[in-house]
Amino acid sequence: MKNHLLIAFLFLSCFATAQQVEPVRYEMNRWNKEQGFHFQPFGENGGLVLYETDKTDKGKRRLWNFASLDTALYETRSDLIPLPDKLKYTDGGSDERFAAFLFVNDGNKKAADSLDFLVVAFDKKENAYRTFWDKWPEKSVPLSVEVADGTMMLALNNRNGNGALLFYDLSSEEKRSVTPSSSASFVFFQTATSRKQHRFVVAVKEFENKRFVSTSFLVYSSTGGLLSTSRYENIPNAALGRMGFRFDESGNLIVIGTLERETGRKVKLEGLTENFDKESLGVVWIRCASSTPESRVYLFKDMPEIEYALSGSDRVRVREERLKKQKNEKITKGEIAFQFLTPRLTDFGDLTVFAAEAFMPYYHTETRTGHGYYGYYGGYGSYPYTYTVFDGYDFFSEIILAFDRDGNLKWQQSVKFDNELTYDLFPHAAEGACYDELVVASPYRNKLRYTAFDANGLPLMGQQEEKLAPKHGADYVEDEYFAQIAPWYGSRFLIYGSQIIQNSTQPKARRTVFYLQKVQYD
Repeated sequence: MKNHLLIAFLFLSCFATAQQVEPVRYEMNRWNKEQGFHFQPFGENGGLVLYETDKTDKGKRRLWNFASLDTALYETRSDLIPLPDKLKYTDGGSDERFAAFLFVNDGNKKAADSLDFLVVAFDKKENAYRTFWDKWPEKSVPLSVEVADGTMMLALNNRNGNGALLFYDLSSEEKRSVTPSSSASFVFFQTATSRKQHRFVVAVKEFENKRFVSTSFLVYSSTGGLLSTSRYENIPNAALGRMGFRFDESGNLIVIGTLERETGRKVKLEGLTENFDKESLGVVWIRCASSTPESRVYLFKDMPEIEYALSGSDRVRVREERLKKQKNEKITKGEIAFQFLTPRLTDFGDLTVFAAEAFMPYYHTETRTGHGYYGYYGGYGSYPYTYTVFDGYDFFSEIILAFDRDGNLKWQQSVKFDNELTYDLFPHAAEGACYDELVVASPYRNKLRYTAFDANGLPLMGQQEEKLAPKHGADYVEDEYFAQIAPWYGSRFLIYGSQIIQNSTQPKARRTVFYLQKVQYD
């Protein structure tokens, strides 16, 4: 396989302009819009990139390339593994020794009788791949894959509520199935892995008569044994939404999540985990030291600096309502709310930083003229009608909250990165601790935007921007899709996505690629 991995070492000082050193780019041909692609980081041991090729073997099985990379993003090994056609990559995870990647049957009738999913497992110690497959209970829907201590946990929801957790020993393929006991219907909502604690965390939404009433946190050992359970009851008109997980120095589970507006209406359990429509009114800090956890609630309307994170229209509304309040006039809507993606948690000294990206859907209306049957004869029967068109999601702000060990909110900040409307929801930014500074960065149009804060939440600079070096000097990025940035190890980040590139000096003047790019902050 040709060696064209993308590297760019960006040494970013909080008081200087970014510099690029020895840029090297590696591109993977993107030949299909539905083509599978994933990078699994292994920390200081590099990572593994896997992507679907346009080739098949003699048995017409699709060839997937699994390439091992070092921390300079140079390829050290490449394996073409044939998988049944129509299998779709869904999720993956890794621990110190194993990586596991879940592929789900996506309508392959020939394979439907033999498997529902297939797992490709990579043993880092033996430097070897192996596959195994299985079927799951009828009407099951996969939520996520987590890997810890040589075990893969697969969370399955049933379309009508409830589900099962499957634990697979990646050495022996031995399986253990666990169904949580509950007096109510439930849905697995989020999962996480603590490699340091060798534990799995499962957040479970519980329903009574199809009404959301509480969230339970289940902690399992790597063998599937239940270690602890805690239950957070919904408060009036609000409930725990999407969240992040940590363990404190005493081994207690720490949960920091959004507090979403809750109507108490009946809901359909099918597809519940994919719903990002609810608005968040604040953030909840929870410590699960017993079956009834302690919690602290922080509403956005009580945060003095939150106004800078609002969209333009909401900022005007909030200011108008504050004026009404001063004049003792009636306030129509006194709360501040956001639609969020799943939040991220970052350890920053003695603080835990909560960061969530706020987005807003945009629509416009159009009016057309329709014609009845007689409209073809002299225009009789015509009538106007109006319909709504979805324009996309605007990611307008990132909200950052820093908590101490006891759940006290120490400071709040926000960052605005200008992004175009997108029809898909995906993370646009990432956070990382760089020595005693918190760096927040976002890629866009082959550029990197970034800023930094000190331990007290004070900005150390204005927003900076640096162009990422191309593979060839005359490369021009015509279009870009799903540009994302994620923490890798230390102060290193990885930028990845898809681009359409024009360059008339090359044999192929226009190319569509997946790309990877390393970023380092010093």
